Order: sequence, then C-alpha cells, then structure tokens
Amino acid sequence: MTPDPLDVVVVMPAYRATATLDAALGSVAGQSRLPREVVVVDNGSDDETGAVAARWRDLLPLQVLRTERSGEIAEARRLAITSTDASLIALLDADDVWLPDHLATLTGLYQERGGIVCADALDWIPGRPLGRSRRGRSPVPAPGKQRLEILRENFVFIGALFSRRDYDAVGGFRDGFFGAEDWDLWIRMIRAGAIVHGATGPTVLYRLNPLGATRRAGIYDHYLAVLDAATDGCSTDEERAMIAARMRWLERRRSLATAFEHARAGRSAAARREARAALHAPLRIAVQAAGLAVAPVMTTRLGDRLRARWLG
Repeated sequence: MTPDPLDVVVVMPAYRATATLDAALGSVAGQSRLPREVVVVDNGSDDETGAVAARWRDLLPLQVLRTERSGEIAEARRLAITSTDASLIALLDADDVWLPDHLATLTGLYQERGGIVCADALDWIPGRPLGRSRRGRSPVPAPGKQRLEILRENFVFIGALFSRRDYDAVGGFRDGFFGAEDWDLWIRMIRAGAIVHGATGPTVLYRLNPLGATRRAGIYDHYLAVLDAATDGCSTDEERAMIAARMRWLERRRSLATAFEHARAGRSAAARREARAALHAPLRIAVQAAGLAVAPVMTTRLGDRLRARWLG
C-alpha cells in the first residue's frame, strides 16, 4: 500500500549529479511517508543529470526543471520552491541519501514544535564504514542562545525542513553567498523568531568526497559575506562582537587554506606568505600555519595524510 503523501515538497538542486542522483531519488521513493512533490532543478549541468532525474517520474511525483546558470544553488532552490504550493519544504542535496524514516521523523517533530527542524546525519564515503554524527560536532544550542550562536557557526544541517510561511517571511534564499546561502537563510529565519529543533538521531547519509577533503579557500569569502550581510540586523553589542570575532577567525582560516593551495601547486614562497597571515589564530590553525611557513611541502603532505586517515 502506498503511504499517504505529506504536504511537503522536496527541493533538490542538481549539478553534474549523474553519479549520485539515482541513490538520492531512490531514498525519497523509499520513505515511510512520501512527499507531495519532488522538484529537481538541473542547474546548468553539461551531463545527463536532467535525463537521469526524469527516469523517476513513474515512481515519484516529480518535476524536473532547468536553469542555465551553472551551479547556482540559491537560484535553483528558489525556482523549485516557487514552482509548488506545498506548505512544508524539505531540502536534499543530490549526493546525499535519506534513511526511510527521514520525512516521517522531521514532519512529526515539526507538527509538535514548528520552526526549523534540523536533521542529523552520518558522514558517508561509499565503500567505507560510516563516520561520525554531524550533530556530535555541531549541536543545536538551546533556543535562547540560537540567535547569537548561529553567528558563530552554521549549526543547521542542510537536510532541514521548514514552513513556506517562515521562508517567505524573510525573503527566501538570496544570491551572493555561493555555498553558504543556507547559513544566510537560517540567520534571517532565526532572527525572525524561528526556533531550530534537532532530530534525536541520524536520518541522513552525508556523502563526503575523499578527494575533496580540504576546504577550498574561496568558500571563506562567501562565509565572510554572510556575516557582513548579517551585521545590519544586529540587535545587541554581543552580536556585533560575535560577528567581528568570527570574521577575524574566518580570515585566518582563509589564509591557511590559501597557503595549502599554494603549497600543493609548488608555490612555496606564496604559501609561506599566506601562512604567516594565519599565525595569530587559535592553536589548531596556528600550528598548521607555522608548519607551512617553515616547510610548506612537507606540512601539506602530512596534513593530507591525516585528513585521509580521519575520513577513512
């Protein structure tokens, strides 16, 4: 018997996702409570992403849309949300997988408490044992602390569920924060009064790429842009101080990531220069920066080896 559908739209941007899309959509088809609609937005892929998605039309209430702006996640999510009138929005990346009770768990919690329902996930590299719970590294703070703590870090895992009403009230996803547009959205929704509620156990497999374990330096520019945009909405000196402190931290992280990129490309002088900019930072960053400033190539090899071991 097919379970009754929930009034939920699953929003999935997909860019060059032919290798992972079947697993993601299959996990939606296998839910104990089905969504009312699934909207896949092929955002400028130059492969068979759209065709792979379309094959699921007989098994899911599926729309497949396309935008020509390659990889623009915020635009893809906006397009998906405006294409349907479902009252709840569930986000799923095209390379992640839901466990069968994901939607039932999140909608049940939403019905009890409202707000933003934040899933937990297990780190997953196909072919390897499952990794740590993301909630264990980034717990959901108590409601009274969320307005401040969301400025420290994005503690809302992307596999979240929330109401269209709350989403529309703050203007939805915005451009200009590529890779960090969800953090910008959560900041504005929490400031508007939405409370984040964490699911009690993992319901998502969060796919990691062992070849992309090091965060690219450019992403820190988008994180900094999120906090810069959040400055205008500060209501207390404590919030302004938090933003200033986190921006300094992110600048050091950006310098460290840039130094690693220079070292991998054989630009030792540039690596040393960027590493020196990251020395006045918390201990973990400063230790890596000191190693890069002295021996860029050796430190990079050691760091990559340690990251590969951690992911394994």
